[in-house]
Amino acid sequence: MNYQRRVYLLSFAACFATYLGGAETAWAGTITSQGAVTALDNVNQLQGIVGSATYNEANAGGVPLNLYTPQGMTFHTGPLTNVLAGVTTLGNASQPNYQPNSPANFPAPIAGGGIHEASFAYFGGVVTFSQPVTQIGLTAARNGTQYLTVWDQNGAMLGQVTWQPANDSAFIGIDTNGVPIGMASYGNDNLWTGAAYDIGGSTIMSDTWLWALGIPCQNNSDCQDDGNPCTAPPTCQAGVCVHAPDPDGFCPDDGESCTFDVCQDGQCVHPPNNQGECPDDGNLCTNDVCSAGACTHPNNNDPCDDGNACTANDACSNGSCGGMTIDCADDNICTTASCDMLVGCVIDWTPGCCTAQEHCEDGEICLFGSNACITDPNPPGDGDGDPGDGDGDGDPGDGDGDPGDGDGDGDGDGDPSTGDGNSESDDGGDDEVGFETDGGVPFDTFGGVVVDQGCSCSTEERDTGALFGAFGLLLLGFTRRRRG
Repeated sequence: MNYQRRVYLLSFAACFATYLGGAETAWAGTITSQGAVTALDNVNQLQGIVGSATYNEANAGGVPLNLYTPQGMTFHTGPLTNVLAGVTTLGNASQPNYQPNSPANFPAPIAGGGIHEASFAYFGGVVTFSQPVTQIGLTAARNGTQYLTVWDQNGAMLGQVTWQPANDSAFIGIDTNGVPIGMASYGNDNLWTGAAYDIGGSTIMSDTWLWALGIPCQNNSDCQDDGNPCTAPPTCQAGVCVHAPDPDGFCPDDGESCTFDVCQDGQCVHPPNNQGECPDDGNLCTNDVCSAGACTHPNNNDPCDDGNACTANDACSNGSCGGMTIDCADDNICTTASCDMLVGCVIDWTPGCCTAQEHCEDGEICLFGSNACITDPNPPGDGDGDPGDGDGDGDPGDGDGDPGDGDGDGDGDGDPSTGDGNSESDDGGDDEVGFETDGGVPFDTFGGVVVDQGCSCSTEERDTGALFGAFGLLLLGFTRRRRG
């Protein structure tokens, strides 16, 4: 029996069962649709069936990809984007396998006129059509939620039908309302929400695939919008609903600031926008630029402030801000240098250290060999030569020859005419040449007894005596001037 006669008989049997009543099985599971498609739940809803796949050719091995090509349907493997130009859905198609009869996965009676007889297809499948097919349906198994998805001939996803079983099996189908199907897939991934196609998860089991031309449209009102923002409202052309590209369509924003959102050939595309505004990542040491459609943050070498007062010449490097450590040393032996991140250099004086007398406290002197302040061993007022201590060191008030201070003039008061060492005092045996007598012996006021050498002294001795004599005369003159 050829496939056309079999399909017709299937359709007739379904209609006859409906007519008789009671023989049609109700669905425990649910069939829902998304997009510009209509869900089919009965074989008799297919119009103009042109092909079928029963998978009864064998019960093991892979189903040949081109087995049903003569009927207009071909299986594919590999990335979905390679199966049909314009498709953007990710994922990979796999070759279906034959599986032997499994009543447990297709419990009878099967709802909607679905058929399972012997072998069935395992691992779902991705197909294309060589005819303007607008309807496709199959017998779905009971093992988990499955999805029948279709794209138009430009690669745009038209819609999807979801089968949610309730421990039952049923016929499920999809009608594109006159739009020729470019590609169809059956699997366990919700492609309508952006999932990638795969054969993992719940096992994909199906049987008896049917595809049909559908009912030709009569006017534009027979066509349903495909929900694609990049296509114009559908029009009916020669019995087929056409969704022409809309160059003025509004492509939704993909949420990426580094891409354009434009309609191109009926598809929403997002080419790179290198002039886009890339969000700031909050790092001053990176630039925020768009590159190849994505926001990137390459490092820069810009000046910056690392917030550390102990660094200088801060600049960005490898995405971080840093600077050169400053030198706080002041080359002072009496200080300790450190750095505070908040205030910068801190110089602390070492207690008890000195480099000058003013660094020491009262009563201390700076011992320069060790740069230490020590207690003054000769404090003022203790006879060490400091002013006012009567130590005869030449300071005022201490017997240094100044008036009234007892400084060696014989009376302790520094008053002229009172015996202050100039031979004019009343107390004493002095002469005009600076000699004093001590018991009748001449005494040199510069420290020695005078010896009378007469005229026979040597030249050397005379020279010496002349020197002392000249010095005495000079002193006498100075004394007389003071008296006058």
